Amino acid sequence: MFQRNIINYFKKWKNSEGRKPLVLRGARQVGKTTAVKIFGQEEFDNFVSINLENAQDFEIFKKVTSVKEFQKIIEIVYKKQLIPGKTLLFIDEIQNAPNLIELLRFFYEELPELHLIATGSLLEVQIEKQGLEMPVGRIEYAYLHPLTFFEFLTAIDETRLLDFLKTVSPRETIPEGIHTRASKLFNEYALVGGMPEIINRYIQKDNWERMIVAYNSLLTAYGEDIYKYASRAEVKYIRYVLEQAPYFAGEKITYNKFGGSLYKSREMSEAFTTLEKAMLLTQIRATSSTEIPLIPQEKRAKKLLYLDVGLVNLKNETQTKLLGTQDISDIYRGKIAEQIVGQNLLAGKINKKQVLYYWGQNKSGASAEVDFCLIQDGNIFGIEVKSGHSFKLKSLFSFGTKVKHAQLIRVYAGELKYEEIKYFGKKHKLLSVPFYLINRVLDLKCYAT
Repeated sequence: MFQRNIINYFKKWKNSEGRKPLVLRGARQVGKTTAVKIFGQEEFDNFVSINLENAQDFEIFKKVTSVKEFQKIIEIVYKKQLIPGKTLLFIDEIQNAPNLIELLRFFYEELPELHLIATGSLLEVQIEKQGLEMPVGRIEYAYLHPLTFFEFLTAIDETRLLDFLKTVSPRETIPEGIHTRASKLFNEYALVGGMPEIINRYIQKDNWERMIVAYNSLLTAYGEDIYKYASRAEVKYIRYVLEQAPYFAGEKITYNKFGGSLYKSREMSEAFTTLEKAMLLTQIRATSSTEIPLIPQEKRAKKLLYLDVGLVNLKNETQTKLLGTQDISDIYRGKIAEQIVGQNLLAGKINKKQVLYYWGQNKSGASAEVDFCLIQDGNIFGIEVKSGHSFKLKSLFSFGTKVKHAQLIRVYAGELKYEEIKYFGKKHKLLSVPFYLINRVLDLKCYAT
């Protein structure tokens, strides 16, 4: 069990005014239950946990329709009490009991001082399937993803390195020994990925064969989940996308005949949408906007990110290529690098979903495309995952020329540095960030301006 950033968020939520029941979203096996248990046991006198995947708990609560009835069951059957201010009530996998989803609003209205966290792996899918409505205005959301690189450093007890990386400025020179160490550990993270079970095995120095078994078990579990939220007609399409998506991580995709299949665009589109709701993949929309707001271009091809780079490596058999590499941009046509940068950017938001785009403009005689584009603090960030000389960043400089309030960032295997580069008569401020600082990519800019 290791600390996650979400636990600090829980602590702020615990003490916030106007606090509402918190629904924690995330794919299966990303560590939701463990994080809530750590928080509950460390911060509360009384921790009450209900697991709705447990048959006994489900049978007891599946028809409960009032807060008073819920309290009576806790007191009599579980021999515990719900004491506002001192108890954390945890409802795990709440999507299995739609009646309790509806009950959340009454917890907020009748027991506002009670701390309540619910988790849902397939929540959005089940809500749509069963025609349910979340109690709008009566709950708040948080999101958990696989471990970020900084969380990985905490897990492997590299806290001194982490403390340094959290405070270093682009105006400083990172000593070569620290750069080498951080790069090595990032490459190990790029190999292993961010799934908690896999990282636990890595820490315990399991052999690679046993780790592969664990990866495959995760993929099997995701495949078995399909039957919980898909009709018989939908299963084959969702299963096909689930199996094929890791091969296209970091790439632009089209729905029609995706992955060499004979399936039509509509069938694939619905399958991708369902898996995105289950948070097993993310579709990055294109935008050509030059000012806020960024408008998605739904008719253009989408870029695909899978849940975790470790699972992508397994499916693409890229583990041996990653061992000993100096630059992950060289592996799998640079798509592994885009996958790992993308999943860390997505994990950067806890209280809401991080909205990512890729930016591109196509005009006769010239085209430009930037790997990732997002809004932060009134600025539009263009993030290019690329090795090589800065003058190869033509698309990024084009982005900087056309976009208002643009922030230009190159993520690569090199050193942290801030430059002013003249490109076709215009000066551009470029922040180059090593992979191991990807979790600070949006706040480092404040040191450079």
